[in-house]
Amino acid sequence: MSQLKSPGLFPVFLLPILFSMSFSAVLSADELERILTRIQERYQSISSFSGSFVQVSFRSDADSEPVNAEGIVSYLRPGRMRWDYRLPEEQLLVTDGETLWLYDPLLENVTVQKLSRITEGTVLDFLLGAGDLSQDFRPRTLSKDLLHNANGLIIELEPRKKLANLDFIQLEVHPETYDLKTLMMMDRQGNYRTISLNSMNYNLPLEPGTFVFEIPEGMEVLKAD
Repeated sequence: MSQLKSPGLFPVFLLPILFSMSFSAVLSADELERILTRIQERYQSISSFSGSFVQVSFRSDADSEPVNAEGIVSYLRPGRMRWDYRLPEEQLLVTDGETLWLYDPLLENVTVQKLSRITEGTVLDFLLGAGDLSQDFRPRTLSKDLLHNANGLIIELEPRKKLANLDFIQLEVHPETYDLKTLMMMDRQGNYRTISLNSMNYNLPLEPGTFVFEIPEGMEVLKAD
């Protein structure tokens, strides 16, 4: 599978009050599965959402400083998503459910790829409303305390199938509504990133055209296999 270069979105984003890792450790396997089911059910009930996001990328190299990015994210069922990066530089990642476009105005190019080539069994598959967390991931007790200052429910998930660029994820959700608050993704080299969702509005009348990208004239078009 080819890998799509993006501004930190893992190709391509989730969980009751959890005050410490020790509390998570006492949750039984059945309790973890119940939480996972509630997260899936809540996400499946959402037809659309839009709000701001803050992304922080951490490298395993101790000398590297975290890299911050932020912007606006929108979602429309089925399978449509738009990540509009505003800082530190403008970039756009958008899909209509079939095609994925990555637009970099600074480099004056657009990368185009079939969405199906990068979603199967991944977090992006779930975020697009096509995947099932319990089928693609296995819940377990927290192995690392990475979501600092979290005030929601946290659950750690490992892929049921080994993935080249993903070791595990952690999701933070609202303890009562199970709305997604933060997603953390750890790769197999020890690098990880967090995506925090803020000021989210749900079940909005979003226009389908928001999730189609018209390539500007003169842009270099890169086809990803």
